[in-house]
Amino acid sequence: VGCVSGLVLAPRETLIAWLVCWLAWGAIPIGSLAVLMLVSLIPGKWRHLYGQPLALGASLMPVVAVAMIPLLVGVGILYQWTAPGATAGYAAFKAAWLSSGFFVVRAIVYLGLLNLIAWALLSAEPRLRATIAAGAVIVYGILGSLLAIDFAETSQPDFHSSIYGLFGLTNQWLAGIAFAIIVWLATTDEKPPLAAAGVLVTAILMWSYLHAMQYIVVWSGDIPAEARWYTERHSWAALAWILFGLQGLGSFAALLSPKVRRSRKAMMVMAGLTLGMRLADNAWLVLPGLPHVGLAVAPLIVAASAAMLGLGWIAAASLKRPDRSWGESEWIGKPRST
Repeated sequence: VGCVSGLVLAPRETLIAWLVCWLAWGAIPIGSLAVLMLVSLIPGKWRHLYGQPLALGASLMPVVAVAMIPLLVGVGILYQWTAPGATAGYAAFKAAWLSSGFFVVRAIVYLGLLNLIAWALLSAEPRLRATIAAGAVIVYGILGSLLAIDFAETSQPDFHSSIYGLFGLTNQWLAGIAFAIIVWLATTDEKPPLAAAGVLVTAILMWSYLHAMQYIVVWSGDIPAEARWYTERHSWAALAWILFGLQGLGSFAALLSPKVRRSRKAMMVMAGLTLGMRLADNAWLVLPGLPHVGLAVAPLIVAASAAMLGLGWIAAASLKRPDRSWGESEWIGKPRST
């Protein structure tokens, strides 16, 4: 109801809110698929924790494709480069890349391939999963990066960073890992193993490192066109403190404590915080670069989050429970010793 009302009264702000939420919550199925491919390739006890929850998350890939439709329909409202003559001063490749028709076609191809990978992996026999994942994880690395570049970085078409695609990948990994921890701990009475905190801390460190490196490179280069990306975010400093304070410093410091790593409630809080920070992360990347966007978009983000998460909840409730073999330590098919 909130999103429909917003489309009538403030269509641009509603689509911007939907974009932020799509990047944040759509990262859960995409990130689940990415980490599930790694689980398929790397045997060990962590499969017991991550296998089934990640399979559930990856099975929601069609929801991401459906939720993308409003963004494709409203691409001309969302992005500055869709205006007539906006790409006239760009190089030929960039001008061709930033065209509405090509953008829509690319987005459909991205989600089509990711859904195909998810279907192939989830429907494959256990012994074939590693073979599928070995090639598909490379394809995912390209597609996950391009999704971030096309939907987020092009909100400021004059800015470019070679790290930006990795921002999208780490955002997806964090979402998938946090989702798996929440689902697993919510459906078992077991204490969280060290694998839960270890994988989450690794992803947080990677995410923090990438943001720090871009900041250092941009400011040391002292190129106005690139430094402007940060100066435009001065008015959003509160969001930056929340994001980097809670996600980069707070979560990492808390996860250093053995009590936190061994506590079900504490790990649920850490995973929930990580998921919530995906919204702040994508708001930080997208909102400051779009003209005339203020805090009025906040209630629309709440409405879009409720709509998107509700759609995902309904889809998850209608799915069959993932195959138990996703939680087994070995899928080689060797006879077990008696």
